Amino acid sequence: MTTPTNGVAGEYAELSRRYAEAGDLRMAQLAAWSSDLHVLEELLWSNGLGQAPDPSVELAAIGASVAASVEAAAAGPADSGPTARELAEIARAALVTTFDPSVHELLTERFEDLSHLDGCRPAGGDTEPADRTSARLAGLSADALAAELRTAAADCMAMAELLFAGDEHDAGHRLARQSEAAAFEAHLVTSAVRAGDDALVTVDLRWGLVADEDPTPARLVAVVGSAERDALRHSFEPSAAP
Repeated sequence: MTTPTNGVAGEYAELSRRYAEAGDLRMAQLAAWSSDLHVLEELLWSNGLGQAPDPSVELAAIGASVAASVEAAAAGPADSGPTARELAEIARAALVTTFDPSVHELLTERFEDLSHLDGCRPAGGDTEPADRTSARLAGLSADALAAELRTAAADCMAMAELLFAGDEHDAGHRLARQSEAAAFEAHLVTSAVRAGDDALVTVDLRWGLVADEDPTPARLVAVVGSAERDALRHSFEPSAAP
């Protein structure tokens, strides 16, 4: 019996189920893995990570250890073709065994069920990852796209300030939200490239958490990892919105 997660880990688990229902197997797997990583991060914070001299450095070291464990698992003997769920379970097992056995149960009891991956079948007509990346970049490099988005964020906020000054508050707030969304996407693109995600799949994945919302800056900050939050906060354009 697992203990249901909450927070961002639970949101990624629900996102994984939605992707599975839509037949997007790859994104369902990635969302499930993101949920597992956030389970780990939540557990670390609840068990004193904040007391470390430099929590960001500690998180980076833990991340490197988890990555090494997953790479070792991936380099192991191949079977006759693991299922989507089995692949997720292999990655999950590698994550857990990175740590001392004393924390294994603390992790596994918080993980979400993966049964939704059993019935996930790719839907016909799905967009290929390369096509998604090409559509997002629209002929630009990732760095150029991030720079263009930051410029858009600054321009939108400048216009929002003019609207606020003219007491056009509703229009001003709409442009301020557009500025924040552009800054958020620029951050996601930059983070993806730094992490080696040249296909930018993590950009789509993380946007998926807020796609049906009109998110505030606080909400956008909440959906990224703790090590990224200060950088994202600083990327938002200053606003004097009433």
